[in-house]
Amino acid sequence: MALPIIANSVPKYDMVIPSSKKKIRFRPFLVKEQKTLLIAYESKDKTAMIRAMIDTIESCVTDEIDVYKLSTFDIDYLFAQIRAKSVGENTQLLFNCESCDTQNEVSVDISKARVDIPTDVESTIKITDTISVKMKYPDYNYFIKNIQMFDESKSQMDSLTDIVVSCIDSVLTAEEAIRIADEPREEVITFIESLTSAQFEKINKFIESLPKIKQEVKFSCANCQHENVRTLEGLEDFF
Repeated sequence: MALPIIANSVPKYDMVIPSSKKKIRFRPFLVKEQKTLLIAYESKDKTAMIRAMIDTIESCVTDEIDVYKLSTFDIDYLFAQIRAKSVGENTQLLFNCESCDTQNEVSVDISKARVDIPTDVESTIKITDTISVKMKYPDYNYFIKNIQMFDESKSQMDSLTDIVVSCIDSVLTAEEAIRIADEPREEVITFIESLTSAQFEKINKFIESLPKIKQEVKFSCANCQHENVRTLEGLEDFF
C-alpha cells in the first residue's frame, strides 16, 4: 500500500522585490527543499549552494518571475525572507565585544533585514567627450555563468575587474550602443584596462554603491555590559 502524500495547507506571505518594487507572494520551504539546501551547504561548493538557493526561491515564490534575471541583492533578500518564514525569524550569531573582545551569542531577527537602493548614483558614466558607459546591477544569471571568476586566490584588482565587467551594460559612442553581453570577455577586459585611473574610479564609485542586504544589530556585552552596534552586510553575514 502506498503512503499518502500529505496535502498541507501552507501559508502564503507577501514581500516586495527591492529593485523593482513588485509585490510577490511566497510560501515557506518544505522538507524536500530544506534537504537540498543542507546538502549544498555541507558540500561547501559555492555553485551548488547558489543553485540550491535559487531553486528554493523558484519553488517557493508563487508568482511568475524570472529568478535568474533578478539582481544579486534581490536574491539575497528574497532568500532571507523565505528562510525567516520557514525555520524561524530569529537566528543566533556570534559577535566579539568591541570593548573587551568577549564572544557574545546574539539573537537576530532576519525578517527585519532591508535593502537600501541609492537614488543619487548616476548609471551612465561619462568616460570621454564621445564615450560613456551605462552601468547596471549584476544579475544571478551572470554570476552563475561566471562563478569561477570569483576566486579567493585572485588579486584584489582582478576581483574588482570581474565585478566591473558584471556591472557594465553597454558602452555608448556617438554612433552606437555596444552591448557588453555580445562582446568577447577578453575585449571587455582590454577596454577596462585601457582606462585611466581617474576614469576607472568613476566606475568604481558605482560599484561601491551597489545595494546589499543589511541590518543593524545592537547588543549589550554579557561580560562588560558595553553597548555594541554592528552592521550585517551581505547574505553571508546573516548565516
